[in-house]
Amino acid sequence: MSLLPSARFRSAVGAVVAALTIIGLPDAGRSHEDHGLASPTADSPSSPRLVAVSEAYELVGILKDGALVIFLDRMADTSPVVAARIDLTLDGTTIAAEPRPDGTYRIASAALARPGTHEAIITIAEDRGSDLMVGSLTIPDDHTAADHVHDGDGGWSAAPALMRQVLERLGLSAGGATGSGGGAYWLAGIGLVCGVLVGALVRGRAGVAIALVGLATVLGASVAWAGVAWAGPGHDHGEGAGAAAQGDAPRRLPDGELFLPKPTQRLLAIRTRVVTPETVRSAERLIGRVIADPNRSGLVQSTIGGRVQPSEGGLPALGQQVKKGDVLAYVEPAFAPIDASDVRQTAGDLAQRVAVLDARIARQKRLVANGVVNAASLEDLEIERDGLIARRAELTKARSEPEVLVAPVDGVLAEVRVVAGQVVSSADTLFNVVDPASLWVEAISFDPRVDAAGTVAKALTADGKAFALTFVGRSRALQQQATVLHFKVDTPGDELNIGSPVKVLIERGEAVTGLILPRSAIAQAPNGQFVAFKRLEPERYLPVAVRTTDLDGERVVVTAGLAAGDQIVIEGAALVNQIR
Repeated sequence: MSLLPSARFRSAVGAVVAALTIIGLPDAGRSHEDHGLASPTADSPSSPRLVAVSEAYELVGILKDGALVIFLDRMADTSPVVAARIDLTLDGTTIAAEPRPDGTYRIASAALARPGTHEAIITIAEDRGSDLMVGSLTIPDDHTAADHVHDGDGGWSAAPALMRQVLERLGLSAGGATGSGGGAYWLAGIGLVCGVLVGALVRGRAGVAIALVGLATVLGASVAWAGVAWAGPGHDHGEGAGAAAQGDAPRRLPDGELFLPKPTQRLLAIRTRVVTPETVRSAERLIGRVIADPNRSGLVQSTIGGRVQPSEGGLPALGQQVKKGDVLAYVEPAFAPIDASDVRQTAGDLAQRVAVLDARIARQKRLVANGVVNAASLEDLEIERDGLIARRAELTKARSEPEVLVAPVDGVLAEVRVVAGQVVSSADTLFNVVDPASLWVEAISFDPRVDAAGTVAKALTADGKAFALTFVGRSRALQQQATVLHFKVDTPGDELNIGSPVKVLIERGEAVTGLILPRSAIAQAPNGQFVAFKRLEPERYLPVAVRTTDLDGERVVVTAGLAAGDQIVIEGAALVNQIR
């Protein structure tokens, strides 16, 4: 009689072992997955927020470290309001916000530590007026998150009681599995042993199949269990930390919207504008620069080479107001050695001729006194002597008298290129006097068909400020293959300086009516579409695909994608487009 169990008994044992391995262990993995689903999502800010909006203001308060940091912006363009008084009434207690140097406001109060949803009344007062807003602040209980975190059992509590008892009898403890995932490796070993035993008990292909299924199942469950053990408290595998880290960070949300927190908006200098239909004309864009009015400006140069000497009041300062005829400086003449030698030789010749004439005049006087010659010859000699003396005086004066440099027009000194004792030549420009109330713009065009006569033109500075221009004239000779056009600035401002680069827009064509946006408000999405960013809430924006038509290189007409009344980002759109 055989000592081996019957085939039916061996099959039953194999089935039980396989069932234990298949059914028992994956519960830990399922428990782990459940924890992953229960973890907070990263779609919402991790810090509690107080949001209030009115027709004039939008307010966002971020609660962090027991204090409420308030960001107050204007509703029209999202520009910060940094000089307002903010009073917050929370649970019947009114607290005044403290202004901070960074343009925010801070409130610290014990009321901010009480969990629950609190209705808040915000009073805002500034020079432009006052406003009243209402919002709510939900403060979570600090123990809520702690109750969700496990005691670090590494998933052993989720394991079936039978399997735990078996493992504990084999010398495995919860601490060992939790510390380094050692329990998972023991499970892998047990799976291997079970597979070998089943293979020995169940002969044939059925035994091999059952052994392989049991071994693979135990190994898979062991790996999942190891992941639970290594995850540590909370079983978040780092995902919970990522959610907390991204809670207040800018990011794209699953629905395609952008979460752009107020601190980031301040950092990126985000500005918005409510778009409304406008009627404009397309324009030709030219490159230009600011120049001085040639009728109200002048250069000061020396006609001789020499050394600069200050005037009685000293050298004038840059930007100083001067009047026509004011003395700016002196230039003492300087001669080269050979020129100085010629001057001395000429002076010596003149002195010698004067001495000779003095002797002849003395003799003529005696002859005239004796009546030998008439007085006319004596007068001729005296006239010749006086002429020589005058020439010698002028020569001496030229060697020592400085040249006076005076202001040619009324204005301010735009350039001062001299210091006391400087040696200059007649080609050097020493002072540049301009009238800041009279400026021109010089533009170049590589298209000879551009005609600015009778058109409306304006100059745009680097910061986008516009100045009306009046056409003066154009050159009929090309300069480096370009036509030069001159315009007069109707009302110059302090933003314009001589030499400042500007963009000249010359309106042309028919009038166009539509939603006008600066080109900087349009960005290109990763999929190639052109998008604008529409403000939905104080911290939420939506990329909207748009179709545009160019106006002048600086502005575009939105032909599809937006509607009147939409609030669009017009500054910082390129930076917002980088958020992923």
